[in-house]
Amino acid sequence: MHHLYKTDFPNDNQFGFTPQKGTTDAAMALKQFIEPELERGRVVIMASLDVKGAFDAAWWPDILKGLRDAKCPQNLYRLTQDYFRERRAVITIQSSKTEKNITKGCPQDSCCGPGFWNIQYNSLLNLRYTCHMKTVAFADNLVIMIKADSITEAENIANVELSKISAWAKDNKI
Repeated sequence: MHHLYKTDFPNDNQFGFTPQKGTTDAAMALKQFIEPELERGRVVIMASLDVKGAFDAAWWPDILKGLRDAKCPQNLYRLTQDYFRERRAVITIQSSKTEKNITKGCPQDSCCGPGFWNIQYNSLLNLRYTCHMKTVAFADNLVIMIKADSITEAENIANVELSKISAWAKDNKI
């Protein structure tokens, strides 16, 4: 993770699992977007999204792509690749054993899990959104805010932007 923060790879709108940032910073980012719009008499709508089972949903191919995009040093990239290689889930009940290959998920309470999650979620935060929208993420929670002159305009913009988020989720197996 040191390499990623050193190269300014992570999106500034991620406040969870991020050094020197916390919930207060996320709340202030929301306020800084909303307050001027309301003072101008404009409409602001918000939607809050949460990834169910985020750590279980972290898809390894996308994490590896994120590391490549960040120009991660090869030794660290290969270490991560090896960490993900040939993982299997095994369950044994009485004398019956079932195995399955797995391609996603991070161990709960692991030191690498939050970083892996942020690497994957970074691509969502970096989507090309309209200038009428701002995203604020805290770990797997995402708040989107839309500013517009009317409720109808804000709803239309929100629908377009939410369709981008939905497509990202589908493409990234979340």
